[in-house]
Amino acid sequence: MRSVPIYAILAYALLFTSMSYGQKRLNLFTECDCNRTLLKQELNYVNHTIDPVNAQVNLFIVTNYLSNGGRVYDLQFKGQQELAGNSLNFKVSTTAVMTGLERDEYLNKRIELGLAGFLAGTDYADLVDLMAEVPEVSEEEVDDNSEAPQDNWNNWIFEAQASFSANTESQRSKSQFQLGFDADRTTPDWRLRFSPNFFYRIERVTQTDGTEVTSIRRDQWFDGRVVKSISNHWSIGFFPGINSSTYSNIDLGISIMPAIEYNIFDYNEVPFKEFTIAYRLGWIYNQYTQQTVFLKTEESLARQSLDMNLSIRQRWGSVFAGVSAGNFLNDLSKNRLAIDARANVRLIKGLSISVSGSYDIINDQISLPAGEISDTDLLLGQVQLATNYSANVSFGFSYTFGSLYNNVINTRL
Repeated sequence: MRSVPIYAILAYALLFTSMSYGQKRLNLFTECDCNRTLLKQELNYVNHTIDPVNAQVNLFIVTNYLSNGGRVYDLQFKGQQELAGNSLNFKVSTTAVMTGLERDEYLNKRIELGLAGFLAGTDYADLVDLMAEVPEVSEEEVDDNSEAPQDNWNNWIFEAQASFSANTESQRSKSQFQLGFDADRTTPDWRLRFSPNFFYRIERVTQTDGTEVTSIRRDQWFDGRVVKSISNHWSIGFFPGINSSTYSNIDLGISIMPAIEYNIFDYNEVPFKEFTIAYRLGWIYNQYTQQTVFLKTEESLARQSLDMNLSIRQRWGSVFAGVSAGNFLNDLSKNRLAIDARANVRLIKGLSISVSGSYDIINDQISLPAGEISDTDLLLGQVQLATNYSANVSFGFSYTFGSLYNNVINTRL
């Protein structure tokens, strides 16, 4: 079967002269994580309005980042006023090898094509010209395309990262190095991820008496994830891990955590809403660098945790709320409860608020070293400190007003 690429060429000149048809420009409101400058440049035949209420078309785009580095955009067109009742939803996928510009241009072409189809049943259709071309295909190419292309990598994506930074002053210097590697495989039935990492930081401080103090932090860890889809609501997983950390006073840590998760909503609705409940029960083994405050140099423990997360992404904004509780089975007093919530909501025309906060009750710091912590390590944050809680909160708002339509592109100084 011949492959038929379809592309839309919209008649920009006709749209610019649309007053001759007795039509004004279409008012489009777009809510997206995208390149708005390029979007205005490519869609220069509509009014890009800041008011979702008075727009004739609302375009809502949710971006989902895949473990293999690609992205999936969920596009929702919704008509209002004389276009009320018209809607169009579809997905656009991009790959990890695309550059930022290639990804933006690809998304913009799909937006144009969706907008052209959206206008098909309106008076604006007279201003749009849709063209499709079928390229000539030789018999050899037809034979070559008769078989589906093979993926020699079997859906595996690999990524290596390395970073180095250094900062030097007359009495203080800091250098740090991080190295990481990710191996991901994602299919409808399986999600696999293996990620070894290494982090090293050294800080030197010259004190007032001229003596130099050096503090070193070194962390190494390996995280694994094997998740199997069971149905549109259930999945099971296996999470192995190995770590070593001067910050956490761990020479060698090993963990094996099986898990099961239930999503109250269908997994196909994840781009817009999800409510998951996950339970983990596993084994942890630690060898400590120094004896802990519980007089342990090594120990083997069983741990359980329950996580509940609600995430909603809609045209009016996004909301997330999560609760996580866990404890060690050999001593239920060693436990932790974490509450996390954040929201970004458009209240009324032009006014949006953002709020976030978290609160942790911490009673499970089993690796804290016994003895005194040096002033240097304390001030430089090189070791973990004892605490029974952690809290943070933030709040902000934005208010946009003025000209409803601004289609001008100007990136000058």
